[in-house]
Amino acid sequence: MIVGVGAAALALGIGAGTAHAATPTWQVTQTTKLPGDDVLSDVTVAPTGSTWAVGKRSVSGKTRPVVQHLSGTTWKDVKLPAGWSMPLNVVDASSSKSVWAFGSEDGSVVHWNGKKWTSAKFTGGFRATDADVVSASDVWAVNGGTTARHWNGKKWTSVKLPAHIGTVHAVSAKNIWAGGSSGDKAVVAHWNGKSWKVVKTVSLAKPEPDATTSFADITVSGKNVWAVGSQSWSCGEDGDDVCYKPLALRLTGTKSKSFVATKGVGYTKAAADGSGGLWILQGAWNPALVHVTGDAFASSAAPRPAGHDVNLTALANRAGTKTVWSVGGSFPQGDPDDPTGDGVYVRNG
Repeated sequence: MIVGVGAAALALGIGAGTAHAATPTWQVTQTTKLPGDDVLSDVTVAPTGSTWAVGKRSVSGKTRPVVQHLSGTTWKDVKLPAGWSMPLNVVDASSSKSVWAFGSEDGSVVHWNGKKWTSAKFTGGFRATDADVVSASDVWAVNGGTTARHWNGKKWTSVKLPAHIGTVHAVSAKNIWAGGSSGDKAVVAHWNGKSWKVVKTVSLAKPEPDATTSFADITVSGKNVWAVGSQSWSCGEDGDDVCYKPLALRLTGTKSKSFVATKGVGYTKAAADGSGGLWILQGAWNPALVHVTGDAFASSAAPRPAGHDVNLTALANRAGTKTVWSVGGSFPQGDPDDPTGDGVYVRNG
Protein backbone atom coordinates (compact mmCIF):
# COMPACT_ATOMS: atom_id res chain seq x y z
CA MET A 1 0.00 0.00 0.00
CA ILE A 2 1.46 3.32 -1.04
CA VAL A 3 -0.71 5.57 1.08
CA GLY A 4 -2.58 4.75 4.25
CA VAL A 5 -6.12 5.83 4.83
CA GLY A 6 -5.51 6.30 8.47
CA ALA A 7 -5.31 9.63 7.50
CA ALA A 8 -6.02 12.89 9.02
CA ALA A 9 -8.69 15.07 7.47
CA LEU A 10 -8.14 16.33 3.96
CA ALA A 11 -7.65 20.06 4.17
CA LEU A 12 -9.18 22.09 1.38
CA GLY A 13 -8.63 25.82 1.15
CA ILE A 14 -8.44 28.85 -1.06
CA GLY A 15 -5.06 30.28 -1.91
CA ALA A 16 -2.93 31.40 -4.82
CA GLY A 17 -0.98 28.81 -6.78
CA THR A 18 2.50 29.54 -8.10
CA ALA A 19 2.43 30.13 -11.86
CA HIS A 20 5.48 30.27 -14.10
CA ALA A 21 6.71 28.68 -17.29
CA ALA A 22 6.45 24.89 -17.39
CA THR A 23 9.20 22.71 -18.80
CA PRO A 24 8.55 23.00 -22.57
CA THR A 25 8.78 19.31 -23.42
CA TRP A 26 5.20 18.66 -24.58
CA GLN A 27 4.76 18.14 -28.31
CA VAL A 28 2.14 17.04 -30.82
CA THR A 29 3.25 13.62 -32.04
CA GLN A 30 0.43 12.60 -34.40
CA THR A 31 -3.02 13.46 -35.72
CA THR A 32 -5.29 10.66 -36.87
CA LYS A 33 -6.13 11.87 -40.41
CA LEU A 34 -8.92 9.32 -40.62
CA PRO A 35 -11.79 9.62 -43.15
CA GLY A 36 -14.53 11.95 -41.91
CA ASP A 37 -14.69 13.71 -38.56
CA ASP A 38 -13.02 12.04 -35.59
CA VAL A 39 -11.95 12.79 -32.03
CA LEU A 40 -10.23 10.85 -29.24
CA SER A 41 -11.80 10.68 -25.78
CA ASP A 42 -9.41 8.73 -23.56
CA VAL A 43 -5.95 7.16 -23.40
CA THR A 44 -4.36 4.56 -21.13
CA VAL A 45 -0.98 2.94 -20.57
CA ALA A 46 -1.00 -0.53 -18.99
CA PRO A 47 1.69 -1.42 -16.41
CA THR A 48 3.22 -3.57 -19.17
CA GLY A 49 3.50 -0.49 -21.42
CA SER A 50 0.68 -1.45 -23.80
CA THR A 51 -0.87 1.88 -24.82
CA TRP A 52 -4.42 2.43 -26.14
CA ALA A 53 -6.75 5.27 -27.10
CA VAL A 54 -10.47 5.37 -27.91
CA GLY A 55 -12.94 7.83 -29.40
CA LYS A 56 -15.40 8.20 -32.24
CA ARG A 57 -15.55 8.85 -35.97
CA SER A 58 -18.35 10.19 -38.17
CA VAL A 59 -18.35 9.39 -41.90
CA SER A 60 -21.28 10.29 -44.18
CA GLY A 61 -23.56 10.74 -41.17
CA LYS A 62 -22.68 7.36 -39.65
CA THR A 63 -20.93 7.15 -36.29
CA ARG A 64 -18.31 4.49 -35.57
CA PRO A 65 -16.05 3.87 -32.58
CA VAL A 66 -12.31 4.45 -32.85
CA VAL A 67 -9.72 2.27 -31.10
CA GLN A 68 -6.02 2.86 -31.69
CA HIS A 69 -2.93 1.12 -30.32
CA LEU A 70 0.60 2.49 -30.07
CA SER A 71 2.94 0.38 -32.20
CA GLY A 72 6.51 1.59 -31.81
CA THR A 73 6.14 5.34 -32.24
CA THR A 74 2.99 5.26 -34.41
CA TRP A 75 -0.66 5.06 -33.41
CA LYS A 76 -2.54 2.57 -35.59
CA ASP A 77 -6.21 1.68 -36.02
CA VAL A 78 -7.45 -1.51 -34.37
CA LYS A 79 -10.20 -3.27 -36.32
CA LEU A 80 -13.51 -3.66 -34.50
CA PRO A 81 -16.36 -6.07 -35.25
CA ALA A 82 -18.69 -4.97 -38.03
CA GLY A 83 -21.87 -3.40 -36.79
CA TRP A 84 -20.41 -1.74 -33.69
CA SER A 85 -21.54 1.86 -33.80
CA MET A 86 -21.32 3.30 -30.28
CA PRO A 87 -18.66 5.97 -29.61
CA LEU A 88 -16.14 4.97 -26.92
CA ASN A 89 -15.48 7.37 -24.05
CA VAL A 90 -13.31 5.50 -21.53
CA VAL A 91 -10.46 2.96 -21.82
CA ASP A 92 -8.19 1.21 -19.33
CA ALA A 93 -5.89 -1.81 -19.50
CA SER A 94 -3.86 -4.04 -17.21
CA SER A 95 -1.96 -5.62 -20.13
CA SER A 96 -2.12 -6.07 -23.89
CA LYS A 97 -4.50 -9.00 -23.23
CA SER A 98 -6.85 -7.18 -20.88
CA VAL A 99 -8.19 -3.96 -22.40
CA TRP A 100 -11.63 -2.60 -21.51
CA ALA A 101 -13.46 0.21 -23.31
CA PHE A 102 -16.72 1.83 -22.28
CA GLY A 103 -19.17 3.52 -24.63
CA SER A 104 -21.49 6.52 -24.65
CA GLU A 105 -24.55 4.30 -24.87
CA ASP A 106 -26.10 2.90 -21.69
CA GLY A 107 -24.57 -0.45 -20.81
CA SER A 108 -21.97 -0.53 -23.59
CA VAL A 109 -18.70 -2.27 -22.64
CA VAL A 110 -16.18 -4.03 -24.90
CA HIS A 111 -13.21 -6.21 -23.99
CA TRP A 112 -10.02 -7.14 -25.85
CA ASN A 113 -8.36 -10.39 -24.71
CA GLY A 114 -5.33 -10.13 -26.98
CA LYS A 115 -7.04 -11.90 -29.88
CA LYS A 116 -10.56 -10.55 -30.29
CA TRP A 117 -13.10 -8.03 -29.10
CA THR A 118 -16.22 -9.15 -27.24
CA SER A 119 -19.15 -7.33 -25.68
CA ALA A 120 -19.64 -7.44 -21.90
CA LYS A 121 -22.62 -5.17 -21.35
CA PHE A 122 -23.71 -3.61 -18.09
CA THR A 123 -27.28 -3.87 -16.92
CA GLY A 124 -29.37 -1.09 -15.48
CA GLY A 125 -28.49 1.74 -17.87
CA PHE A 126 -24.97 2.35 -16.53
CA ARG A 127 -22.71 4.68 -18.57
CA ALA A 128 -19.12 4.80 -17.30
CA THR A 129 -17.26 8.08 -16.75
CA ASP A 130 -14.05 6.36 -15.59
CA ALA A 131 -12.67 2.86 -15.03
CA ASP A 132 -9.61 1.06 -13.69
CA VAL A 133 -8.52 -2.42 -14.73
CA VAL A 134 -6.62 -4.00 -11.84
CA SER A 135 -6.42 -7.37 -13.62
CA ALA A 136 -8.39 -9.46 -16.09
CA SER A 137 -10.68 -10.52 -13.22
CA ASP A 138 -10.82 -7.23 -11.31
CA VAL A 139 -12.27 -4.17 -13.06
CA TRP A 140 -13.98 -1.13 -11.53
CA ALA A 141 -16.21 1.35 -13.38
CA VAL A 142 -17.93 4.48 -12.04
CA ASN A 143 -20.44 6.89 -13.60
CA GLY A 144 -20.80 9.86 -11.26
CA GLY A 145 -23.50 8.11 -9.24
CA THR A 146 -23.59 6.26 -5.95
CA THR A 147 -23.19 2.76 -7.40
CA ALA A 148 -20.08 1.32 -9.05
CA ARG A 149 -19.84 -1.72 -11.31
CA HIS A 150 -17.27 -4.40 -10.52
CA TRP A 151 -16.12 -7.21 -12.85
CA ASN A 152 -14.99 -10.34 -10.99
CA GLY A 153 -13.86 -12.32 -14.01
CA LYS A 154 -17.29 -13.77 -14.72
CA LYS A 155 -19.88 -11.02 -14.38
CA TRP A 156 -20.54 -7.40 -13.45
CA THR A 157 -21.94 -6.73 -9.98
CA SER A 158 -23.23 -3.51 -8.41
CA VAL A 159 -21.33 -2.07 -5.44
CA LYS A 160 -22.73 0.77 -3.35
CA LEU A 161 -20.58 3.89 -3.05
CA PRO A 162 -20.59 6.39 -0.16
CA ALA A 163 -20.85 9.44 -2.46
CA HIS A 164 -21.33 10.49 -6.08
CA ILE A 165 -18.14 9.11 -7.62
CA GLY A 166 -16.96 9.95 -11.13
CA THR A 167 -13.28 8.98 -11.11
CA VAL A 168 -11.30 5.99 -9.84
CA HIS A 169 -7.62 4.99 -9.58
CA ALA A 170 -6.35 1.61 -8.35
CA VAL A 171 -2.96 1.06 -6.75
CA SER A 172 -3.80 -2.58 -6.05
CA ALA A 173 -6.88 -4.75 -5.51
CA LYS A 174 -7.02 -3.59 -1.87
CA ASN A 175 -5.96 0.02 -2.34
CA ILE A 176 -8.26 1.96 -4.67
CA TRP A 177 -8.96 5.70 -4.57
CA ALA A 178 -11.98 7.53 -5.96
CA GLY A 179 -13.16 11.12 -6.20
CA GLY A 180 -16.39 13.01 -6.65
CA SER A 181 -18.83 14.90 -4.47
CA SER A 182 -21.45 14.63 -1.76
CA GLY A 183 -23.95 17.45 -1.88
CA ASP A 184 -21.88 20.60 -2.47
CA LYS A 185 -18.65 19.16 -1.03
CA ALA A 186 -15.72 17.44 -2.74
CA VAL A 187 -15.17 13.85 -1.65
CA VAL A 188 -12.30 11.36 -1.68
CA ALA A 189 -13.21 7.72 -1.04
CA HIS A 190 -11.08 4.61 -0.51
CA TRP A 191 -11.57 0.87 -1.09
CA ASN A 192 -9.60 -1.43 1.25
CA GLY A 193 -10.59 -4.67 -0.42
CA LYS A 194 -13.81 -5.05 1.56
CA SER A 195 -15.67 -1.73 1.61
CA TRP A 196 -15.73 1.84 0.33
CA LYS A 197 -15.36 4.65 2.88
CA VAL A 198 -15.19 8.43 2.58
CA VAL A 199 -11.96 9.90 3.86
CA LYS A 200 -12.88 12.68 6.29
CA THR A 201 -12.71 16.21 4.91
CA VAL A 202 -12.94 19.62 6.48
CA SER A 203 -15.35 22.37 5.48
CA LEU A 204 -14.37 24.66 2.64
CA ALA A 205 -15.29 28.33 2.81
CA LYS A 206 -17.63 29.29 -0.03
CA PRO A 207 -17.11 32.37 -2.20
CA GLU A 208 -20.90 32.36 -2.75
CA PRO A 209 -23.76 30.49 -1.05
CA ASP A 210 -24.45 28.36 -4.14
CA ALA A 211 -20.80 27.30 -4.64
CA THR A 212 -20.16 23.59 -5.11
CA THR A 213 -16.90 21.64 -5.07
CA SER A 214 -16.10 18.37 -6.81
CA PHE A 215 -13.08 16.32 -7.76
CA ALA A 216 -12.88 15.47 -11.47
CA ASP A 217 -9.86 13.16 -11.35
CA ILE A 218 -7.71 11.26 -8.87
CA THR A 219 -4.31 9.62 -9.17
CA VAL A 220 -1.27 8.48 -7.21
CA SER A 221 2.28 9.77 -7.69
CA GLY A 222 5.00 8.35 -5.48
CA LYS A 223 3.69 8.46 -1.90
CA ASN A 224 1.07 11.07 -2.71
CA VAL A 225 -2.61 10.77 -3.58
CA TRP A 226 -3.72 13.72 -5.72
CA ALA A 227 -7.32 14.80 -6.35
CA VAL A 228 -8.05 17.65 -8.76
CA GLY A 229 -11.22 19.53 -9.62
CA SER A 230 -12.83 22.88 -9.05
CA GLN A 231 -15.11 25.05 -7.00
CA SER A 232 -17.85 26.67 -9.09
CA TRP A 233 -20.68 29.15 -8.54
CA SER A 234 -23.07 31.39 -10.46
CA CYS A 235 -21.74 34.85 -11.22
CA GLY A 236 -22.22 37.79 -13.59
CA GLU A 237 -24.84 40.52 -13.55
CA ASP A 238 -27.74 38.14 -14.13
CA GLY A 239 -26.15 35.12 -12.48
CA ASP A 240 -26.03 33.27 -15.80
CA ASP A 241 -22.24 32.91 -15.90
CA VAL A 242 -20.14 30.34 -14.02
CA CYS A 243 -17.01 31.25 -12.08
CA TYR A 244 -14.33 28.74 -11.05
CA LYS A 245 -11.44 28.22 -8.71
CA PRO A 246 -9.28 25.21 -9.66
CA LEU A 247 -8.50 22.83 -6.77
CA ALA A 248 -5.67 20.37 -6.21
CA LEU A 249 -5.40 18.28 -3.06
CA ARG A 250 -2.32 16.30 -2.00
CA LEU A 251 -2.61 13.59 0.65
CA THR A 252 0.57 12.02 2.01
CA GLY A 253 0.04 9.54 4.81
CA THR A 254 -1.54 11.52 7.64
CA LYS A 255 -0.75 14.93 6.16
CA SER A 256 -2.64 16.86 3.53
CA LYS A 257 -2.26 20.14 1.72
CA SER A 258 -4.41 21.99 -0.80
CA PHE A 259 -3.46 24.27 -3.66
CA VAL A 260 -5.98 26.53 -5.36
CA ALA A 261 -5.43 28.87 -8.28
CA THR A 262 -7.22 32.19 -7.92
CA LYS A 263 -8.49 32.23 -11.49
CA GLY A 264 -8.97 30.08 -14.56
CA VAL A 265 -11.21 27.13 -15.35
CA GLY A 266 -11.13 23.96 -13.29
CA TYR A 267 -8.54 21.22 -13.26
CA THR A 268 -9.90 18.27 -15.24
CA LYS A 269 -7.26 15.48 -15.35
CA ALA A 270 -4.11 14.46 -13.49
CA ALA A 271 -1.25 12.01 -14.06
CA ALA A 272 2.02 11.21 -12.31
CA ASP A 273 5.11 12.73 -13.96
CA GLY A 274 7.44 9.81 -13.21
CA SER A 275 9.56 11.88 -10.80
CA GLY A 276 7.26 12.13 -7.81
CA GLY A 277 5.44 15.16 -9.18
CA LEU A 278 2.27 15.66 -11.18
CA TRP A 279 0.89 16.86 -14.49
CA ILE A 280 -2.55 18.51 -14.46
CA LEU A 281 -4.78 19.35 -17.41
CA GLN A 282 -6.57 22.64 -16.80
CA GLY A 283 -9.64 23.02 -18.96
CA ALA A 284 -10.14 21.28 -22.29
CA TRP A 285 -10.34 23.80 -25.16
CA ASN A 286 -6.79 25.05 -25.81
CA PRO A 287 -6.01 24.05 -22.21
CA ALA A 288 -3.05 24.64 -19.94
CA LEU A 289 -0.71 21.87 -18.83
CA VAL A 290 0.34 22.41 -15.22
CA HIS A 291 3.45 20.76 -13.79
CA VAL A 292 3.58 20.30 -10.02
CA THR A 293 6.97 19.85 -8.34
CA GLY A 294 6.88 19.93 -4.56
CA ASP A 295 4.64 22.89 -3.77
CA ALA A 296 5.35 24.74 -7.02
CA PHE A 297 2.84 24.88 -9.89
CA ALA A 298 4.18 25.75 -13.37
CA SER A 299 1.67 26.37 -16.15
CA SER A 300 2.01 26.61 -19.93
CA ALA A 301 -0.28 26.35 -22.94
CA ALA A 302 -0.75 22.91 -24.47
CA PRO A 303 0.89 22.53 -27.90
CA ARG A 304 -1.28 22.61 -31.02
CA PRO A 305 -0.83 21.65 -34.66
CA ALA A 306 -0.11 24.74 -36.75
CA GLY A 307 -3.30 26.61 -37.64
CA HIS A 308 -5.45 24.52 -35.29
CA ASP A 309 -7.14 24.64 -31.92
CA VAL A 310 -7.23 21.57 -29.68
CA ASN A 311 -9.65 20.10 -27.19
CA LEU A 312 -7.80 17.73 -24.81
CA THR A 313 -9.74 15.35 -22.58
CA ALA A 314 -7.34 12.86 -20.97
CA LEU A 315 -3.93 12.30 -19.36
CA ALA A 316 -2.13 9.00 -18.79
CA ASN A 317 1.40 8.12 -17.76
CA ARG A 318 3.52 5.02 -18.21
CA ALA A 319 4.50 3.77 -14.74
CA GLY A 320 8.20 4.12 -13.99
CA THR A 321 8.82 6.59 -16.83
CA LYS A 322 8.40 10.29 -17.50
CA THR A 323 6.22 9.63 -20.55
CA VAL A 324 2.75 11.19 -20.25
CA TRP A 325 0.11 11.18 -23.01
CA SER A 326 -2.82 13.49 -23.65
CA VAL A 327 -5.44 13.05 -26.38
CA GLY A 328 -8.41 14.87 -27.83
CA GLY A 329 -9.38 16.63 -31.04
CA SER A 330 -7.69 19.10 -33.39
CA PHE A 331 -9.84 21.65 -35.30
CA PRO A 332 -8.95 24.27 -37.96
CA GLN A 333 -8.80 27.84 -36.72
CA GLY A 334 -10.79 30.60 -38.37
CA ASP A 335 -14.26 29.00 -38.31
CA PRO A 336 -14.06 27.27 -41.72
CA ASP A 337 -17.20 26.10 -43.51
CA ASP A 338 -16.20 22.47 -42.97
CA PRO A 339 -14.49 22.32 -39.54
CA THR A 340 -13.54 18.65 -39.80
CA GLY A 341 -11.74 17.45 -36.71
CA ASP A 342 -8.93 14.94 -36.31
CA GLY A 343 -7.86 13.04 -33.24
CA VAL A 344 -4.66 14.45 -31.76
CA TYR A 345 -1.90 12.91 -29.64
CA VAL A 346 0.26 15.09 -27.37
CA ARG A 347 3.18 13.68 -25.38
CA ASN A 348 5.65 14.72 -22.73
CA GLY A 349 8.87 12.77 -22.22
